[in-house]
Amino acid sequence: MSKLFCLGELLIDFQPIGNKPLKDTLQFVKNAGGAPANVCVQAVKLGREAAYLTKVGKDAFGDFLIEALKGEGVVTSFITQTDKYDTSLAFVSLGEGGERQFSFYRRTAADLHFTPQDFSDVKIEKGDVFEYGSVALNGEDARSTHEYLIDKASQAGALICFDPNLRFNLWDSSDELKEAVLTYAKYADVIKVGADELEFLLGDINPFEAFGDRLKVLLVTDGGKGAKVYTRDGKMYSCNGFKVNAVDTTGAGDSFFGGFISSIMEDNATPENILSNVDLQKALTIACKCGAYTTTNYGAIPAMGDMKTIDKAVK
Repeated sequence: MSKLFCLGELLIDFQPIGNKPLKDTLQFVKNAGGAPANVCVQAVKLGREAAYLTKVGKDAFGDFLIEALKGEGVVTSFITQTDKYDTSLAFVSLGEGGERQFSFYRRTAADLHFTPQDFSDVKIEKGDVFEYGSVALNGEDARSTHEYLIDKASQAGALICFDPNLRFNLWDSSDELKEAVLTYAKYADVIKVGADELEFLLGDINPFEAFGDRLKVLLVTDGGKGAKVYTRDGKMYSCNGFKVNAVDTTGAGDSFFGGFISSIMEDNATPENILSNVDLQKALTIACKCGAYTTTNYGAIPAMGDMKTIDKAVK
């Protein structure tokens, strides 16, 4: 059975109790979070085998995160702990329609300091999928580790997926963020990006030129308007989205990507066959359903569902 490997940040999402600005919020609920971790959990909920690769602090928050992912069925044997750095924290504030903003506490984040040695035992094989984002790219150790694992995945013939997931307040400048995304996009077979993110990154430039020759499938999400899939061979698939009572959009894009990856894994996607043997329309529809469902409750991972639950709730 093929396996999904996700690499990146693992953090505590402190969700506010009540729809108030962050400065006025007095109580929070803590949940496991981090974009690639959310992707990993959604794929597991849809029946895939998935492992998360990261580093957290040797503290109560780190213990909580490992236990939370293990409780969701994620393979956690590649999550290491350190007493040199801290577990990442994020405080989430909700606005109208469940739109969220993040205040991050990760200047001393452990997941900026994982190294290739932390993952020397990871075995990626043909048929597996490797997924990563941009948040954990803001550190030299983390970048070299991404390159190590991307190369390992590429050499094995695994499918490589990237979600830029732009978080401007984590970078010294927007230009630095853009440079990092464009650098690491060139390694990916599949890229998922928001319409507004794509505009910032490329403007009118053709994504299949700007993101590199390896890119085969581009997913462009647009919130409640749905999403589209564009392929290197000129095809386009669309989904107009599903109308739901959205209360919190935290993790919706990650759930979307986890649903898409799960579906293409069911079709045994590889870099060689994803354009010919994979039902991309089905994968897009499943992804949109997953993303929509996740907005109907608070938090990211706590709001995700399995396919039976999602199909029943999202028509």
